[in-house]
Amino acid sequence: MATPATTHHHGHAPANRRRRILKTAAPLLVRYPAADVRAAVIVLHDERGLTAEAEAACRTLAECGYLAVAPLLYYDTGGRVFPRGNFAALEPADLAADVAGALDHLSRRAGVPASAFIGLGQGAHLAAVAAAEHGLPAAGVDPREGPWPDLPELPVLAANLGGSWLSLCDEADAWDEAVRFLDSARTLLPDEETE
Repeated sequence: MATPATTHHHGHAPANRRRRILKTAAPLLVRYPAADVRAAVIVLHDERGLTAEAEAACRTLAECGYLAVAPLLYYDTGGRVFPRGNFAALEPADLAADVAGALDHLSRRAGVPASAFIGLGQGAHLAAVAAAEHGLPAAGVDPREGPWPDLPELPVLAANLGGSWLSLCDEADAWDEAVRFLDSARTLLPDEETE
C-alpha cells in the first residue's frame, strides 16, 4: 500500500470516528513510513506515558516500513506523560476501548489492518491482553506485569500466545529482533484478499 502524499506525523482524535460510541477512545500518535507501508503495528506505552522513548519506538518502526500507531492512554487522566506512572487508575474497559479505537483507525482511516501489538514495560501486559482478544501476535519490550487485578497475568497470557509472543530486553538490537518477529508474524496472518 502506498504511503499518503504528506510526510508529516500527527495525532488523530478521536480515534473512533464513524462509529456510535459511548466513550471517546484515546487520541493517537501516528507515524507513517517514508516508503510503502509493510504492515501496521499498535504500540502501547508503559506506565510513564507517551514519552520520548515511546515516540522513538514508533519512529523506529516507521523507519522499518511499519505504520505505527500509539494510543495516548493518559489522555483522560491529565496528560501525555506521568513521571511516576498512574496505570492503576486506568480501567481495563477504557484501555480496551482505546485499543479498539486504534484498530478502527488503522482499518477504516489508514486502510491497513493491524498485524501486531508491541507493548513497552507494563504496556506489554496490555499488548498481550489485546493480542489474545484480537488474535494477533504481540511483543513486549522489557515486559512487566501491570497493576490490573481483573486481567489475566502476563506470564499466563504469554504462555497462551506461545509463538505469537516475543519478550525482548531493551537493548541495542531489540528493535531489529522486533522487526524480524513482525515480519515473520505477517507471513502467518491470513491473506486479507482471499477471505
